[in-house]
Amino acid sequence: MSHIAPYTGEANLARAVASQAESSHGSYDVERIYHGLRKRWRLFLAIVGGVVALVAIATMLTPKSYTTTVRLLVGRPGTDVAPTGNDTALPVLNALVLQSGTQSAETLAVLAQQHDIAAKVIAQLNLQTTPGALLGRVSVKPVVNTALLNLSVKWRNAESSAQIANAFGDAFVDQEREFVRSEAVAAIGFLSQELPRARARMQDAASRLARFQSTHGYIDATAHEQAVVSRADSIDQRIDQLSVDMSEAKAQLASDDAQLAALSQTVDSAKNVAQNPVAADLRSKLATVETELAEAQQRYTPVHPAVIALRQQRAALLAQLAAQPQAIVSQTTVAPNPLYQTLEQNAATYRARIQGDEGQLAALKAQRQAYRPAIMGMPAQAVAFGTVSEEAKRAANVYSALEQKYNDAVVAKATAISDIIVIQAASAAAAVRSPRLVVNLGIGLVLGLLLGLTVIYVLDLLDRRATDKDLSALFGLPVIARIPAFDAANVRALPWLQSLTLEAFLHLCVTLKLRTARPLKTLAILSARRAEGKSTVAYNLAKSLATMQPGILLIDADLRQPTLHEKSGCPNDLGLNDVLQGTVSLDGAVQHVGAGLDILTARPDVASPVVLLQTPFETLLEEARRMYSMVIVDAPALAAVSDALLIASQMDGSLVVVGADRTAESDTQRVVAQMRLIGINNIIGIVVNRDTITTNDYGDYLSGMKIALTSGSV
Repeated sequence: MSHIAPYTGEANLARAVASQAESSHGSYDVERIYHGLRKRWRLFLAIVGGVVALVAIATMLTPKSYTTTVRLLVGRPGTDVAPTGNDTALPVLNALVLQSGTQSAETLAVLAQQHDIAAKVIAQLNLQTTPGALLGRVSVKPVVNTALLNLSVKWRNAESSAQIANAFGDAFVDQEREFVRSEAVAAIGFLSQELPRARARMQDAASRLARFQSTHGYIDATAHEQAVVSRADSIDQRIDQLSVDMSEAKAQLASDDAQLAALSQTVDSAKNVAQNPVAADLRSKLATVETELAEAQQRYTPVHPAVIALRQQRAALLAQLAAQPQAIVSQTTVAPNPLYQTLEQNAATYRARIQGDEGQLAALKAQRQAYRPAIMGMPAQAVAFGTVSEEAKRAANVYSALEQKYNDAVVAKATAISDIIVIQAASAAAAVRSPRLVVNLGIGLVLGLLLGLTVIYVLDLLDRRATDKDLSALFGLPVIARIPAFDAANVRALPWLQSLTLEAFLHLCVTLKLRTARPLKTLAILSARRAEGKSTVAYNLAKSLATMQPGILLIDADLRQPTLHEKSGCPNDLGLNDVLQGTVSLDGAVQHVGAGLDILTARPDVASPVVLLQTPFETLLEEARRMYSMVIVDAPALAAVSDALLIASQMDGSLVVVGADRTAESDTQRVVAQMRLIGINNIIGIVVNRDTITTNDYGDYLSGMKIALTSGSV
């Protein structure tokens, strides 16, 4: 346990015990595992050998499979950067073709695992399986930070695996090529309908121009008339071209909208399976009931009502637990359909282009309208000639534009290039066999070692959580107090633990007063090794005794690594060192801590602690006996140095602090036997520190208790 601070709320108390939670456990855990291995090495070897044997048997009994891989390159050379303007002969078509090259490797990995591709491979190779089953054996994974895809197929033999992988890769490449080609096909369909009508309009306009020239003999106009007509004609040409582009965009938009209506916007990408929280809660309640039942069976007869009720409760929990599934699907991840997103982006591009064309058409028509007064002022013959000539040019321009676009679409359809390129075909010679015995044996060895260490650790932990009877038999000493352990993570239980700790120290005080035949004037607090909580027990014991019998002196006799000045918050400029050396009196060195409690701190002094702890220390104790009702001495660890033996030999009584979760029994047994060997028989008993206590131990007394500790309380 740690220093017991006043309870002023959960947050403050959590900070008060945080230092204990942050103490190092690593060295003790390693030592615990080491001693456990020495004690149970046969069990450890049996566990490791059993796991390795099971892995070997499972590996040999598992049917063998072979995995081959096709490596694909995503994206075409020269299309890494998309064009910034639509200045090509067929801008919408080119935008569609190039956009398919900007798809990410992750998107294409999803597109590769489609049922139509699997069905094509099954039909090509005449496989006896279904598309879903085949896709279960196909894995498509992007290579991190590259434009590569690894398409792997697991099959019963290497040759079939390589054959299926290569067929799957080719089918995927063909599908992407067909997707690019479909955009060109849509453009060709629209242009095929428009070209005949444009040709007819062009021929009609040319005929009317020829008839006008033949009838009126009109060949040319003035320079002014030509300039006006030329500017107006330029505007008309732009209006015509924008009209054609807008019509084409509308046709492409209709094609994409039809495809969007047939596709789903999302696909399921992953499902997460988690442990059933209801089953975990039932198991926790079952463990609690079984613990209570075990204690009740030891305390009462089998027909006692409490035992019968606990048995019925355990049976009910077991029935509920059996009815609960162990795992549930906790979350289904839904990802956007990449093909739907591509078509939706294309449709947005067309809509934006249509809106832009409509705006430009409105502006151009306004400009054309502005030229109408100037044209109307020309001679009627010039106007008529300009009109006929303009219509002929416009018809010719429309036909030329449509013809050029049609030729571009035909070329794009014939030369469509897929975004996927096979750069390394699958080979049966490079097939990876699974499961592999050597690898699995290595994994089994690691798992066996981890499982063996875990079992040893748990068994050792269970052994060390001994009862009073076990510790008494082990050390030949009675257990006179159990100090509960703090759990900083369980903030809600801190008030309850505070009350248990207070009661534990009061119980220790009463035990010390009643156990000995004569009153104790001096008491040493000992432990086999450091980090058992000896100094904390000494400090809180002194505070508890001071509330019952004022006049308590607490001495920090650890002249090598003193800690009581830190726990009490007192300076250690003057202390035990100065008193033993005779440079200051006892009364001048002690510090007042609280009501009825004084403390004598110490400074580190590794030069002569053994000399100071003999005659000078005896003189100090005689003086302290006269001045105080009781003197409590915090001694160094017994297993580390011999200072504690000198101190214990001069005391009326001694307490041995044992950490419930850390102490090695051999160390404590050795120091207790050593004290008895040299004639130190004043050990009163054992104080178990950091003991695990449940609410069942004190539930009848602590229910509804309000914890209200003052600054001077334990």
